[in-house]
Amino acid sequence: MTYLEALHAAVIASIRENGPMLGKELVEHHPDKNYLQLWQACFTCDEIMISHFSRYYLRYDITREDSIRLSPSILRDFLSFTLFSLPGQREQVIDRQVLLSNHHRVVSMEKTQIARNILRQIMRKIPREEHHLLCAFLAGDIAYFLAHREPREVAAIGEMVNGSDIDIIIVEDGLSEESIQLIDQEMMSFKNYYLRHPDYREEVDYICKSKETMFDQLAYQNIDQKIASKIAYEAISLAGSVEIFSQIKNQVDAAGTKDLIERDFLYGLDNRKKAMRTLLSTDAQSIDADTESLFFFSQERVEFK
Repeated sequence: MTYLEALHAAVIASIRENGPMLGKELVEHHPDKNYLQLWQACFTCDEIMISHFSRYYLRYDITREDSIRLSPSILRDFLSFTLFSLPGQREQVIDRQVLLSNHHRVVSMEKTQIARNILRQIMRKIPREEHHLLCAFLAGDIAYFLAHREPREVAAIGEMVNGSDIDIIIVEDGLSEESIQLIDQEMMSFKNYYLRHPDYREEVDYICKSKETMFDQLAYQNIDQKIASKIAYEAISLAGSVEIFSQIKNQVDAAGTKDLIERDFLYGLDNRKKAMRTLLSTDAQSIDADTESLFFFSQERVEFK
């Protein structure tokens, strides 16, 4: 029996004993194997059924020359959003998919509620006559109901946080300088509070920009504009002016940015297929750094090492 055949048999035995399993559950059952070895085993065994339940969205990887990739990463998808089963376990797969998908939706809604609570308290301190001059929205995992609570380290600060970050974007249109400064001060205060509080340990990221800047970024030319455009494309409204939020969404369409993003999504999908083919033909024990970077994003390196 070859090494791969033995690994196939071990994974099949785990699934037969425990029922449909996520990638992270297989990792827990086979701690002597690395992530790529188990991923390869699952994707090269004819007996193992593969069921994905994630949505995918565009991401720009600045560590790979701003290349277009899809999120979740191949590794995150394997660990959290893919069930592996055997013939005859289909009903169990359906049940687990429903429960797991609902779990990620609940986590996303809980993190959204944190963001709403933050904005609710900030809006109370801004003069009511200025409320129509700003809007706030969310992006990232939460916008796709894919938020998770897997512990991870934020390398920049060396702090452990509770899963997906909370990305808040605030766009203002003529807001007073005093209110802009207030927003910045309050957001920094909440950022520190939710990061340090043991009941939360949430990473809250934010940016405040003018509507003019937001519209200029929809040109979708350089990497900064592309990231800003993608965030506007996927955004879900959080607080403030519905009119400003609608104007941004309409401009994403009118400027042709939506078409460019969806074109790049298809390009990212093609890159995903190529990356998977490369990884399937790679020796997991002697993988080089460049090939390894196809498996997960640079921000996940600390988390998965």
